[in-house]
Amino acid sequence: MPPWLRFAFAALILGPGIAGAAPRVGYIFPPGGQRGTTVKVTFSGSELAGISGVYTTGKGLTATVEPGSSAAACTIDVTIAKDAPLGIQQIRCYGPAGLSNARFFDVGQWPETAQPQPAGPPLRISPPITINGRIASQSTRNGVEFHAHAGEKLVCEIQGLRILGQINDSWLKGYLEIVDSAGHVLLSSDGTPDDYYRWDPVVEFTAPKEGDYTVWFRDLNWRGAPMAVYRLTVAAAPQAFGIFPLGGKRGTTEAIHFSGPFLKDAVRTVAIHSDAPDTLELAYESPAGATNLRPFQASDLPNVLQAPGNNSRETAQQVAYPCVVNGRIEKDGLRDYYRFKLDKKEHVVLEAWSRRLGTPMDPQITLYNQQNKPIGSDDDSRGRDSRLERDLQPGEYTVCIRDIDERGGIAYPYRLFVAPQQPRFTLVATPDAPVLKPGASTVISVKAERTDGFDGDIAVTVAGLPKGATASALTIPKGKQEGKLTVTTTAESAAGLYNLTISGVGKAGTAELHATARTSETYNIQGTAFQRDLIGPILMVSAK
Repeated sequence: MPPWLRFAFAALILGPGIAGAAPRVGYIFPPGGQRGTTVKVTFSGSELAGISGVYTTGKGLTATVEPGSSAAACTIDVTIAKDAPLGIQQIRCYGPAGLSNARFFDVGQWPETAQPQPAGPPLRISPPITINGRIASQSTRNGVEFHAHAGEKLVCEIQGLRILGQINDSWLKGYLEIVDSAGHVLLSSDGTPDDYYRWDPVVEFTAPKEGDYTVWFRDLNWRGAPMAVYRLTVAAAPQAFGIFPLGGKRGTTEAIHFSGPFLKDAVRTVAIHSDAPDTLELAYESPAGATNLRPFQASDLPNVLQAPGNNSRETAQQVAYPCVVNGRIEKDGLRDYYRFKLDKKEHVVLEAWSRRLGTPMDPQITLYNQQNKPIGSDDDSRGRDSRLERDLQPGEYTVCIRDIDERGGIAYPYRLFVAPQQPRFTLVATPDAPVLKPGASTVISVKAERTDGFDGDIAVTVAGLPKGATASALTIPKGKQEGKLTVTTTAESAAGLYNLTISGVGKAGTAELHATARTSETYNIQGTAFQRDLIGPILMVSAK
């Protein structure tokens, strides 16, 4: 079992068969806790009677189930190690009928408390602190009050969407405001103008004078529901609004600049291993605390940094083809230009990565020919990111990148691929949490998403099986998008939970391509299917 996977498998006592529906968790509260503490967490949902243990996809969490669970709720004591990694982990509970769906549990670094329910007068706090709250009903507004000196700076951060705070068929859409003792609104945010975390506001506040201040938080539309859980952190602590560059080449070392409150001259040197995954998560550790995690992309192409003054076609920065350019729209209204030369006819892909790497930028790319005539433009073909493909003759070309809303700043970095197609594939496995008796079999579906011209065979293997268990051979053939493999346990297979690592290998020319399957959970958000990636599949083998 991989070293990053840790689970509590205490008191798993299953009968000879598997009966009933698997447990389902609607929400957990509190949805996180501080390092080095034990937290009583209530799991609320259905089919929770008889829950016997907890499974987490991360380090540093252990759990004990308290007696007296009901179908609708159970209480679990979660102990967080002092060195548990900061950030969000997936957490599930299990019982005789199987493993529940995943919820998100955040490991924090500051003291914690809970917002009283129902909401009343503002809760008096002393930063740094994290408050676990819930917008439990319509028209609920929760407040916390603190004292600050003139010029004192604090960061107020909400985690709602990120920990699955939900109201009926929609997310908790956060609205935060800070008022002075006279009730004047000094600062407000609904999370969307900067869109660091979509509906989760994050603001930097500087007290104009010594006095008492109140942070109020509610749903933007004054809605509420028991599932609308959130975490509010108020601290004089660093917050990474952006990093630069957003990525680097595998097998090299890159200096990463972190930007945001309490992050003056913050630079972290990162070694990007030759086998690094496509996306990493990086934080900066400082005496004032650790920052939030930021996405960082690894690739095999040469990495180029933006040069100053490339804000017109006449001053376009010359780059060698192929490459990945790391740039930033440094202020509102700016546009960046890059020039590249082709020595022969090429099928060129221009692709911007920014929103997919956690920024608020909405990039648009435009391609110009040797006569400075636009020959292609794209916005939003990759979500909010852009991609443009053209068959180009030998010659010199210029590409422009900008934010479609003409915004800029430290939070508007991007990666611009100027390269041939980069064949690759991803894998998704279903189901997320299969359950098996010893000596039985189950079928796991593996779907392949092929991109950038990859259409070869994909050889699929499974690791992490129980001792003695087997998985059937699987090759997803050229042109096909899905295959099925059968996992079979033996009568001697030990009861337990097993994280299955399903891997695929394919070839594009002489290059060998690799991918590890993920699982996902689908949410019906306002009539639209919204998916989040999970770690899995997780196989549960019952007792004999």
